[in-house]
Amino acid sequence: MSGYIFRMARGAVSWSFKLQATVVLSTTEAEYVVITRAAQQALWMHSFLGEIGLDQPLPTTLYCDNASAIALTLSTKGHQQAKHIDICHHYICECVSDGQITLQHVPSVDNIADVFTKALTKALHINNMKGLYGF
Repeated sequence: MSGYIFRMARGAVSWSFKLQATVVLSTTEAEYVVITRAAQQALWMHSFLGEIGLDQPLPTTLYCDNASAIALTLSTKGHQQAKHIDICHHYICECVSDGQITLQHVPSVDNIADVFTKALTKALHINNMKGLYGF
């Protein structure tokens, strides 16, 4: 399972959680694939909000709990795990180099999307639900 959440005004406005359609060989690759999906959604939302008069500044910041996946978005050169990743997933590299998207590391314990993608302890579950609802 992988997914993302977009929040505005302390509430979730867009989310996606599903089994990945692509077979991945590492957690870095799994996070890289979902970052690409999230970037596509972020840029669509940016365009939509602009069309209705709610212009948003670029770059949009995406939070990811995998430092290796973030590093991979900056450059795939020299990364052994990037050799077999489908070219469509490298869209995120273009977004980062164009200045449309920035990525910031968030510790796993603060990653509110984890509530939908993995089993958590009761304390982490409560913490993530509070983060999801902006408490």
